[in-house]
Amino acid sequence: MGGVNLGVIVLFGVLLLIALTILLEHIETIVKMRAQTSQQQGEALGRQLEELAQQVAQIRQMHTDYVLNMDSHLQHLEYKLSALEQRLEKVESQQQTLHR
Repeated sequence: MGGVNLGVIVLFGVLLLIALTILLEHIETIVKMRAQTSQQQGEALGRQLEELAQQVAQIRQMHTDYVLNMDSHLQHLEYKLSALEQRLEKVESQQQTLHR
C-alpha cells in the first residue's frame, strides 16, 4: 500500500508540474502579446505625435505666409493711398491757382 500511495503522489506531482509548466508558458505568451501590443501602441502614438508636429509646422508656415501676404497688401494700399493723396494735393493746388 505504501508503494501505491507513493506512486499516486509521484503521478500527481508530475501532472501538477506539467500543468504548472503549461500555465507558465501561457502566461509568458500573454505577457509577450501585451508587450508587443504596447510597443505597437507606442509606435502608433509616436506616429500620431509626428503627424501632429507636422500639422503644427504647416499651420505656422501658413500663418507666416498670410502675415507676409497681408503686409504686402498693406504696403501696396499705402502706396496707392499716397499716390492718391499726391494727386489730390496737385488738383487742390491747381484749383487754388485757378481761383486766384
